[in-house]
Amino acid sequence: MRRLVRRRSRAAWAIWVALYTLLVVLPLPLGLISMDPGRGFWINLSVAFGFVGLAMFGLQFVMAARSMVVAHPVGMDLVLGFHRQMAYLATGLVFAHPIILFLVDSQFLGLLDVFTSPLRAKFAVASWVLLLAVIVLSVFRQRLRMSYETWQATHAVLALLVVVTALAHVLLVGYYVRQWWEQLLWIVLSAAFVGLGVWVRLLKPALRKRRPWVVESIDQDVDAVTTISLRPRDPASRLTRPFHFDPGQFAWLQARRSPFALTYHPFSISSSAEHPESIRFSIKQHERFSRDIADLVPGETMYLDGPFGAFVLPETGPVVFIGAGVGVTPLLSMLETLADRGDRRSCELWLGNRSETTIACLAQIEHLERRLDLTVVHVLSRASDAWTGARGRVDADFVAVRLPGVAPGSSFCICGPDAMMDAVEAALATGGVPRDVVHSERFGMV
Repeated sequence: MRRLVRRRSRAAWAIWVALYTLLVVLPLPLGLISMDPGRGFWINLSVAFGFVGLAMFGLQFVMAARSMVVAHPVGMDLVLGFHRQMAYLATGLVFAHPIILFLVDSQFLGLLDVFTSPLRAKFAVASWVLLLAVIVLSVFRQRLRMSYETWQATHAVLALLVVVTALAHVLLVGYYVRQWWEQLLWIVLSAAFVGLGVWVRLLKPALRKRRPWVVESIDQDVDAVTTISLRPRDPASRLTRPFHFDPGQFAWLQARRSPFALTYHPFSISSSAEHPESIRFSIKQHERFSRDIADLVPGETMYLDGPFGAFVLPETGPVVFIGAGVGVTPLLSMLETLADRGDRRSCELWLGNRSETTIACLAQIEHLERRLDLTVVHVLSRASDAWTGARGRVDADFVAVRLPGVAPGSSFCICGPDAMMDAVEAALATGGVPRDVVHSERFGMV
């Protein structure tokens, strides 16, 4: 049975954002109903900013929790992109809260003295300092040469401390927890936060531990790409639920560590959705985990969380697949699925790479050419003198040349580096391609 994935759409995105906005403003009645006219407009406004910022930080954990309910309507890449943007906005609101107070009455500046200030102020200062650390480490992670694994663990711990210290500040202020309904609202919000943490960090990993995967095979490809095949350790066990995915989706992987570890790594599935009993990933060496993949041996245990993603194969009509480098992996899953289904619709693959020796999964691509009505156009930026194919990059100029020859009614599936995708999407729009037939996945989303 095929799993049905809700493809991303403007309507789904609008509903998703509307629900998010509703949850963000949920704590505002605390400030509005308890508003004291004697405190003045600016003080009450600063409190409102603080409440909205705190609610937004609480929802950050929901967006980062890899929930299928949250991610499937719009795609995990959009969710995590939204997560980053809302972090900046929430930070601005949280810092606007004390800044307004300082501007209204300079006496509030005395609360910054952590040696003499009351405990509620100490928690507020601690929350601000921790929040600054979260932002700095996130923005400058690569410049600081911090590994993804270290950053993700540090990010999770610091983010948790930001919210806990902020909640402690609110409770110790006490002004907004006097009424029974105010207390009930904070209890519900706190319980939801704790419940989410228990689900993400305890229950889901416990389920993954009972359903391990094992390495079936490891193959080294060109340009430091490793192709790894996985299968359930015990597919006949009643604890092993059937794994189904749609072509184009991805999963989060973990190897040689506990399933309760904080860090999992997202990679696109590159095999056919018609054979979920054995799934394949083609992974380019980049940071520590992607490099360590090459050292795994058949039989080793791995843990998998997924599948995720709204970037899936269009159901009907011709398709133009556009990729660069290892961004071809979800496109290969779509093509393999078409081949296994005997689908003979017209397809094109425009694929950018550096040279003839860096085309990942070339044998798989050539095999698909024989099984499908598929035209493959390789575009090389540093081709040898012997190369007779297209030269350059998959960019706006390339798309402008190829687009007139595309079959009418085609859909476009794009995956690759951000710069390439931005250029291709802009060129398609300029060429009159409707936005609703352009599907993309930002694989560099973390």
